[in-house]
Amino acid sequence: MPVRILDEHLINKIAAGEVVERPASVLKELFENALDAGATDVRVHLRAGGRNLVRVVDNGSGMNRTDAVMCTERHATSKIRTDDDLFQVSTLGFRGEAIPSIASVSRFTLLTRPNTPGGADGDDTVGTCVEMEGGRMLDVRDAGCAPGTEVSVANLFYNVPARRKFLRTIETELAHCVEAVTRASLIRPDLDLELIHEDRTLLRCAPTSDHRRRAADLLGPHGEALIPVQFTRGNLEVHALLSPVGVHRAQPTGSTWTYVNGRFVRDLTLRRALTAAYAGIVPKDRYPLVILDVRVPPGDVDVNVHPAKTEVRFAHGFELQNALTTGLRAALQDYGIQRPVQSAPRYAGSENSPAPSPQVRLPEALGLTRPAEPSSPAPADPRPPEASAGNPTAPSPDQRGLAPSVAGPAFRVAERPFVGWSPPVSPSPSPAAAPVRASSPNRPLLPVARFRDLRVIGQLKRTYLLCEGAGELVIIDQHAAAERVTLYRLQCDTASVVGGAQQLLTPRLVRLGATRARALAPAVDSLIAWGLDVRFLGGDTFAVHSLPGPFAKADLEVLLGDVADELANGSPATMPQDRMEHFLATLACHTSIRAGDLLSPDDIARLLRDLDDVDFSVCAHGRPVAIWVGPEELERRFHR
Repeated sequence: MPVRILDEHLINKIAAGEVVERPASVLKELFENALDAGATDVRVHLRAGGRNLVRVVDNGSGMNRTDAVMCTERHATSKIRTDDDLFQVSTLGFRGEAIPSIASVSRFTLLTRPNTPGGADGDDTVGTCVEMEGGRMLDVRDAGCAPGTEVSVANLFYNVPARRKFLRTIETELAHCVEAVTRASLIRPDLDLELIHEDRTLLRCAPTSDHRRRAADLLGPHGEALIPVQFTRGNLEVHALLSPVGVHRAQPTGSTWTYVNGRFVRDLTLRRALTAAYAGIVPKDRYPLVILDVRVPPGDVDVNVHPAKTEVRFAHGFELQNALTTGLRAALQDYGIQRPVQSAPRYAGSENSPAPSPQVRLPEALGLTRPAEPSSPAPADPRPPEASAGNPTAPSPDQRGLAPSVAGPAFRVAERPFVGWSPPVSPSPSPAAAPVRASSPNRPLLPVARFRDLRVIGQLKRTYLLCEGAGELVIIDQHAAAERVTLYRLQCDTASVVGGAQQLLTPRLVRLGATRARALAPAVDSLIAWGLDVRFLGGDTFAVHSLPGPFAKADLEVLLGDVADELANGSPATMPQDRMEHFLATLACHTSIRAGDLLSPDDIARLLRDLDDVDFSVCAHGRPVAIWVGPEELERRFHR
């Protein structure tokens, strides 16, 4: 078959396949165009889940007649002019493909009028109406309309039946449309938004300055329990809403919303940072609710990676990942995952409090920082978390036992997180957590100063310790508590745990595949620093001659494969810490008191004393250690 140039009509349909997957794709592009035009009021109208109609009306800058016609041409855009502009993109759209691609597979109507009268076409107080069908221009005429733009896309894929038959049910397509609007609106609380389907209002969000209010409007009650956080590191600026301990979801869908310079993206670097920040906080198979907006210079991120513009590449991705992890973890500690040990009276002043114990560095190859020794716990700060969050003299993340972020060319300055993205309103507790609640951002873990101050009532089902303190009921999960104590002690003695390498009688051979082998081979010498003697035999095969104690029963193919994956992604500084923390958590789980163990009064007293030396209120796998019920809840239950 001879080679020939495709006709323009077929080219447009192929291009439409890259940009327009379903009605939600159309809605995303039109919504982003409205935001780029400076709109503060956006109305969305849908029919049949967007299959029959997607209409977006905004009060943005609008267009004159010339621009209205020109925007229907392929690669026509007002947002870039030169090669340099392509690497300094600050708008959501820029390719100039969306409008002609959408128009080529629908019946398309554009009604627009400039917000500012005057221009090359003369009287811009008159609007312009452009009608197209299947990519063909039908009519261009003057029309009366309000300033702004209204785009109607009817009968999507009417001329591509093979694509239309693969659309899902109305309910499914509608759900995707609602998700597209939610993504675009979560970090724009100033936007006046309305979404109507078949004349029924599904979403109505009034403009506000409170990001948590917008999150609650779009995501439900959990949005009000999120923690607003903001911090900067050099030219990196981070705004986030983070879920505290006890607020998490069963499914990953709709739990994490990540943005770069206001653009919703799905990015592995950001996901890794969030996973590391929440390590040991969220239970297995549960997912934190997070809204993360990362601001970096446009030149440090490539947004021209995918036609849908939902993927990006960072110039300094691993420095960014480490900076995010450290900052987010520190913010979470400030708001409830870390409980300062109270060894002094509850209302004692802090003027004469001793300084925190100095941190003892582990070998640099591990990338770890040892917590303070249990024998010298840091004194409590009697102020509530929000009072100390803005204190410029408060300990830095490194002083709290966090591994320092890796210094990079883009993110050198490490500043303490502070609240500022939305007004500092106290988070409301999650309804799912009532009436018995774990520790919350503004609520101490216990009604008394220390665990040892509790009066033990008994043991329930050989699993829970029932205690009384200050007239309130405290319930402790004995396995979660013992696991946290054990993990803390392991972390305090990590150097000796890692140093106990065991020589294998016969080297074990591991094959990883060519890609992983190329990543791991140059780094095998550095693995000796944490007790892992691995030698490259050539091809994709490695021989393991010795292992550290925690790895004795590990699946070596999985272990080395994970190490190779981390190295392939260029983050050797954080890889050892993540792997070691995983194995230490596993060790703690299997060497601690279990559910079903009968504890003597001495065992219980010893466990309570040990808990006073531990600085986290959740176990190694993120489950709460203790919950408590106040007298008001008991009185409500007994109708007093």
